Amino acid sequence: MKNLIKRLLPASVLVGLLAALLPGAPAAAAGLRVIDLGTLTGTCCSQAFDINDHGVVVGESQIGTQENPPERAFRWQHGHMQDLGTLGGPRAWASAINDKGEIAGASSLPDGSVHAFLWQPGYGMRDLGTLGGDSVAVGIDEAGDVVGYYSDGAGGLGGFRWHNGVMTALTTGSGVPIIPAAVSANGIIAGTTEGLAVTWKNGVIQTVSGGTATGVNRFGDVSGDAGQGVFLRKGGVLTDLALPAGTAFAGSTDLNDCADVVGWRSDGYKTRAVWWPKGGAPKLLPGLRGGQTTAWGNNNKRQIVGQSNLNSTTGEYHAVLWTY
Repeated sequence: MKNLIKRLLPASVLVGLLAALLPGAPAAAAGLRVIDLGTLTGTCCSQAFDINDHGVVVGESQIGTQENPPERAFRWQHGHMQDLGTLGGPRAWASAINDKGEIAGASSLPDGSVHAFLWQPGYGMRDLGTLGGDSVAVGIDEAGDVVGYYSDGAGGLGGFRWHNGVMTALTTGSGVPIIPAAVSANGIIAGTTEGLAVTWKNGVIQTVSGGTATGVNRFGDVSGDAGQGVFLRKGGVLTDLALPAGTAFAGSTDLNDCADVVGWRSDGYKTRAVWWPKGGAPKLLPGLRGGQTTAWGNNNKRQIVGQSNLNSTTGEYHAVLWTY
């Protein structure tokens, strides 16, 4: 269900990289309300990356008041935000959650390196190791298999799938790395290799389109980005999604089983979260205090999570949930 090649970068850098919105473009998503999920310590800042069909949200929240405070992975349910801990270092973030409540993400270690983790209710956080340098988990399916990527030590990235306790490299038949962005509930992996969006299932690779894959659902539909826009391949048909008027560039971040795509758009100055219900006309999502927004994930109940700015001067932002 999840896209996330967002990481190996701290949250502050990511926020600076994304910009979006022209005032007054398309209609807002009628009926959706935005809920501030807060932070772990009541200070800046937090963002939500995924939500399962039970409404459990995961993401990261900075802790402390010092300059460049560390992020910690959180689990949010029924108004309570829980710190998931770390693998011994100061930082962690949660990227994805399945309907069993199992969570995938990444954490720093005492030596400063970063490893992918699997967090399970009642068992806590498990180090999944790496195939090279740092590793980051970006998705988890209902079987508990985890996908992600790792640094290869030479400035490049490789992709991995962790299955039954073993991490293996994801590659094409010629050995070229496939970098996962998401995995569906039933184990279809969407990723990118050599400028192509592809899917991987039981060793079978299918090309989707030129560009970058960002999401996949149990039916094999795939969302992604190409050029300055967003695409959806649904039922084998590839469509360039409509963009809000005045958009300079846009990006998708997730796709659910209803073929709802979420992401963001930009006019080059401001950001705004976008929702494409069933791949249709784009709808802008409201922000906290009218602030800039980005949507990172959605579930099959049409609940969406992401972040919203609170203060344009300080850049403070909070994790948010959009729901009916």
